[in-house]
Amino acid sequence: MEYKLSARDVAFVAIFAALSAVVIEFFPGIPIVGVSGSSIKFDAVLAPIYGLTIGPYLGFLAALIGGLITAGSPFSILTSFSPAVSALVAGFLTQRNLGRNGSKIRGWMLASVALGLLISGWYLTGVGQRAPFYPILHVAGFALILVTRDWTANAFKEQQVEGKGLQVKPAYLLAGIIIIVTAYMFTRPYSSDVWILSYLSLPMFLVGGIVIVYSLFGIGRSSFVLAVSLASYCAIIADHMLGNLIFVNAVDIFVPLSEIEKYLRSLGLPDIPALFMYMIPVSAIERILFTVVATILGVGLILALRRANLLTRKL
Repeated sequence: MEYKLSARDVAFVAIFAALSAVVIEFFPGIPIVGVSGSSIKFDAVLAPIYGLTIGPYLGFLAALIGGLITAGSPFSILTSFSPAVSALVAGFLTQRNLGRNGSKIRGWMLASVALGLLISGWYLTGVGQRAPFYPILHVAGFALILVTRDWTANAFKEQQVEGKGLQVKPAYLLAGIIIIVTAYMFTRPYSSDVWILSYLSLPMFLVGGIVIVYSLFGIGRSSFVLAVSLASYCAIIADHMLGNLIFVNAVDIFVPLSEIEKYLRSLGLPDIPALFMYMIPVSAIERILFTVVATILGVGLILALRRANLLTRKL
């Protein structure tokens, strides 16, 4: 059976593309190290939600159109594909099967292939070979896909959610914030004498994010919320890795090496691989917070559309 594009699908693509364009154009982003005038825009938070809401292919299209509309340089044209891939991965992970004419393939398999190729691409670069431990967040996401497999799509489809709205648990919210702040403190120079602390910070960021999500939604709705969170995390780190690969390959083409070297000298770092390793804690905080925000927004939007009978995505 062939899938027919409905007027509602077209409307969703147009609305999401316009939303991305507005967010990119009018919301300040996080500056990209060494790339003057460029920043990580907050459409990185929205893109997984597109994949969750309208599926991998339409989500990819909406995120890509939104990025291309606002692109002002060759580098920003290339990075427009990062949120698009994010929507694709989130859509794959929450879809049981994809394919036509009787040939079906599991969605989690396609998600694992997409993320696996991106991780492999890192090790094919000279920078990646000299910073082999940098993709720790991405390998963790890849492992989560392989471990959970169909569970994410099944939990997402069931949408067994009890109650309405947020039910904040202050004790857990405070605990999650404390864990994240402690993890950040472990990354600071004054903790460098105890080498293991910097490595403990990464899982602590993840645990803190999970505790915060739980504090907002509770155990009664954990399966659906956890599925949205897991899909969002894997999508956001896919976006991150593609952005890394674009950056590495754009050096001395679209990104002047002199600008990066100036930044390296200001940090006392010898080269670009050292810069990536230096940025691991920052990336961990950034991507986990993005995941928490995407989960909160995604759960709210999906439930609202479901109650209004507007969620037409085939699962």
